[in-house]
Amino acid sequence: MVLAAMGAWFVYRLQTNRAWRAFAAKIEGEFRPKNLMSPDVLTATVRGRGYMLETATSSEDDAPYYHTKASIPVKNAAGFVMGLRRKSMLEEAQTRAETSTIDLGDAEFARRFFIVSNDPDAVSQVLTPEVRKELNRYHDIEIYARLGTLEWRRAGEVNALPCIERLTDLLLDMGETIDTLPSRARTLSERLADEALIQKGV
Repeated sequence: MVLAAMGAWFVYRLQTNRAWRAFAAKIEGEFRPKNLMSPDVLTATVRGRGYMLETATSSEDDAPYYHTKASIPVKNAAGFVMGLRRKSMLEEAQTRAETSTIDLGDAEFARRFFIVSNDPDAVSQVLTPEVRKELNRYHDIEIYARLGTLEWRRAGEVNALPCIERLTDLLLDMGETIDTLPSRARTLSERLADEALIQKGV
């Protein structure tokens, strides 16, 4: 039993490295493995933007959270901040009677996701029907639009190449939309409060 589990773990880690190497080759990026079986970071320039795919452990919650994260820089003159997280089945049941403060005209999506933002009116521009359709594929997706970066997160090591490709395209599309939002004047205290909104609300 133990040997079978170790074998499955070994195969899983090799699959992850293979997928990341293949993606790096496709986008002409640089892949630096942590070791023979575990990914560390992949960097590239995609559609003229810096791009980073990495594994990380977050301590933002009570328990450490090992995940895969992809991020790009955004100009974000609008100072747009958004946090989005797919609800667990339990959270869906617990919040079924609640109504979202952000109206996307998509009750099913609102039922499945927690969303917070400092600009609710702009959320529908960023979370287009195409973006929402893609996000609905994943049971554990998180999206964070910060003042200077945009990222997605998924639990564990993402080793499905089509998934990495689709989420990369989604991230770049969202980044382009955020950079077209009209500029807004924000004080330093407002900007700091906006960043804190993500941790507090999602």
